[in-house]
Order: sequence, then structure tokens, then C-alpha cells
Amino acid sequence: MFTPEELIFAPTSRCNLACAHCRVQRRPEELPLPAALDFLADAAAQGIERVGFSGGEPFLRLDFLVAVTEAACARGMLFDRLMTNGVWWKDEGELAAALEALASAGFDGTIGLSFDRYHGQAPERLTTFIRKASDAFGRRDAVEILSVRSPEDAPLFEDFRELARGLGGELAIQDGEPCAIVEPRTRRSRRPAADGETLRIDIIRFPYSAAGEVAKTSGVASPGWQDTAWFEDDLCAGPGNVFYVHPDGQVAVCCGFANERPELIAGRIEDGVERLTAAARKKPHVRAAYDEGLGALRARLEAGGVVFPGKTRDICFFCDWLCAQGLAESCAPHS
Repeated sequence: MFTPEELIFAPTSRCNLACAHCRVQRRPEELPLPAALDFLADAAAQGIERVGFSGGEPFLRLDFLVAVTEAACARGMLFDRLMTNGVWWKDEGELAAALEALASAGFDGTIGLSFDRYHGQAPERLTTFIRKASDAFGRRDAVEILSVRSPEDAPLFEDFRELARGLGGELAIQDGEPCAIVEPRTRRSRRPAADGETLRIDIIRFPYSAAGEVAKTSGVASPGWQDTAWFEDDLCAGPGNVFYVHPDGQVAVCCGFANERPELIAGRIEDGVERLTAAARKKPHVRAAYDEGLGALRARLEAGGVVFPGKTRDICFFCDWLCAQGLAESCAPHS
């Protein structure tokens, strides 16, 4: 059953980049701070413990980040990720001041830095961002990199190596892919390191999830259907059970990929946590994802005659495809 455990605020739709793979609707919308603070207080009273930030580029609303962080700290809430492209700043003074303001407000979650071929940032700019973040938060593991795979990733791997060199570290490789920027072997100490003292920038690589409309409009199976096996069902356990608050005040029960689909919108921020939770639990697609499981739903749809274009290991792509095909509202789970 859908039970919200985290709030993710997207305070603005604005961004300094225009990445080809981004699916955020670019509308002139800004989430009002008073409404966000009221919703945060309601969520804390209802037992929701975690807060994260996304966008757009959330650092373009530094006032929002600082105020919500202070309010969350006052209520004893925990922080998850703050997603950023890391290159929104004009000069190092602006960058340092913003990061120090966020740290002073009490944010102690992870800075999730998006870096891949789609974003196309210069490694030297990201080196500066990570160094300033380490200074502001007093730890060398305050940042992690989230990176979408692309068919042309060889130049990106060299960018990762350049980033590692700029940070005085080395690039760790696992299963043929970068997995972390770590302290060089020559500088590793045998004594136990204090928490956050050692350089560690985890690199999380994940597949590009094509939009669900591709197969419907072109008549050709998109790359999302080219797998040889189906995804493993997880009842949206990770990361799921979130209220994602859009800049226009709509609240989705999806962590990001398909969270602008009407089938996943529970209502508006003004509705409050209790009404939004009740509304979400009544939605057929939400019930299928959180109660029955999309894997079980897939098997049931196949038994009913639905033919899929292929197989996919990407459960988020499959969820989005169901919405795009108009199947979501007709797939209420069996009682």
C-alpha cells in the first residue's frame, strides 16, 4: 500500500541547461515557499521523516532550499538527495556562498550531481563544484554522481578520469564501468579515517529510460524494449513511497521518471498529506504499482491478450509505457 515516507520538492522548472534527455516540462512555474512550508509541517506531523530536492535546477531557488532545510531541521527531519547539475553558478564566490548557506541551514544529505553525455558539463567546472561542496560541508564524500548511460560513453569515461585527477583522486572501475572516485592508493592510510575525511565520490550508472510514447507513435519498438528478460518487481520500494511536489503545486507519487503522468498525480499541495494519501490509494495505477506489483500486472495483462513490443528490465519505463498506452486506468488489481 502506498505510504508516503519522503517529500521531494521541485521548487522551479527553470534550468541553466537544456539536456536532450530531460523530460521536465519547461513552464514558468515557481513553487510558493509558504505553501511548501505548510506542507512540510503537515508531513512531519503525519510521520514523514525525509526531505529531498529536485528540479529544474533547485539551486536557482536558493532561498527556497535554505528556508525548507531550516524548517525540516527544526522538526527533526532527515535529508535525502539534493539533485543538481553543478554548473549553475557564475563565479566561485557565488558558488561558495550558496553551498555555505545551505550547509549553515543544516542540510546534511547527499548532493546528487548529474553528470553524463546528455548534460555535457566541463570536468573542470565540476571539479570546482565538488571542491567547494567538500569545503562547505566539511567532508570529502558529500557528493555522489548519478550518470545516465549513452551509446557514446567513451569520451565520458575520460571526463571521469579528468575529474578524478582534478580532485587528487583516482577512478575506480567495476565491471568495465566507473564506479567511484577514491583516494589514491599511494595516499591511503592504515589508520582508521574519520567520517568524511577520505575522498569518496560514488558514481551510480543507470540506463537511459526512453519515453513511453516512442513505441506508440512510431510503431517501432523503442530501445526500452530490447532486453532479453523482464524487470524484477519491487512494489516501488526504492525509491518509492514519495510525494513529489512539482513547481505548479501538483503532487505525484513517483520519484521522477513518470511523475508528470496524470495517472500518478494524487492532487495538489493545498490538499494536505492525509487527503493526498487517500486519493493516491484509490488510483488504479498506483494500486497496481504498490499493491499488486507491476510484474504481476504484466503477467495478468498478457494472460488477457495484451502483446508487449518486447521485454524490458526497466520497471520505470514499463510504468510510463502503461500510462502512455492508456492501460493504466484499466488495470485495477484484483481484490
